[in-house]
Amino acid sequence: MGGSMTLNNPVMLKASVTAYQQKLENAIDKGEVTDVMDQCTLQHHFAEYLKEYDAGVYAREMFIPKGVTVVGKIHRYSHLSFLLKGKIIVISEFTDRITMEAPYTFASPAGSKRAFFALEDALLTNVHMTRTPYEKNLPDIEKEVIAESYSELGMEEPDIDLFNNNILRKE
Repeated sequence: MGGSMTLNNPVMLKASVTAYQQKLENAIDKGEVTDVMDQCTLQHHFAEYLKEYDAGVYAREMFIPKGVTVVGKIHRYSHLSFLLKGKIIVISEFTDRITMEAPYTFASPAGSKRAFFALEDALLTNVHMTRTPYEKNLPDIEKEVIAESYSELGMEEPDIDLFNNNILRKE
């Protein structure tokens, strides 16, 4: 059965975020784009650990300056996210391209990986349940809530070649 892969297809959207991240990293390596991640401040917040749930709550709050693009990591579990300030364009395999303006609350499904472009200075917070909710355990929390690959989650890895071939065919 034949058919075309459109950018509305979740596999293609996943590949678009990953391909964009690779292009951005390559441009930084070549000196074509300036790495400004040092301007994107990150704050960590921890709520009380609750023994009855064997978990606590951890929040990552990132400031993204106007004009900056940030590509996130693959999230292992669903969680809540809050755009507290600003206006951003978001691309992911779940949302295609949308514009969010603060205040904006959204659920991020397991396996989500997003690219954010700040149209205005923005403040974005992700809130995760964790079994290790203490600042001294940040590397452990990262391993708990972030996946290194989609296959770790039983999901299909993005096919960058298929994405690139599909985009080039349309031009």
